[in-house]
Amino acid sequence: MVHRPADSRLLANLLNHEKDYSKHLSILLEYSQSSLASFSAYAAACAPPTSQVIIAVAGALTGADHALRNYAVAVVQWQEQLKALKDMEDDVGNIMRDREIL
Repeated sequence: MVHRPADSRLLANLLNHEKDYSKHLSILLEYSQSSLASFSAYAAACAPPTSQVIIAVAGALTGADHALRNYAVAVVQWQEQLKALKDMEDDVGNIMRDREIL
């Protein structure tokens, strides 16, 4: 593979896609919370043997929801690191351009 100089457009494109991904993940988490609340209300309205099973399933789904929220936090941190990298690449690009001018 031939090494090419970094193209800031590729990183900017990645940042845009990560931003969209994060937005969609946030929307998913909102719907997940609403769905889980409805599911829990349904469990409370059911007869005792059935409600216990549904509550156990709701507990498992709550665990999955918490894991997904932790993942969403990690995605946001990843985006911040990518933004910092882009800023550093832009600074290096400006220095290289200024050096060529001088």
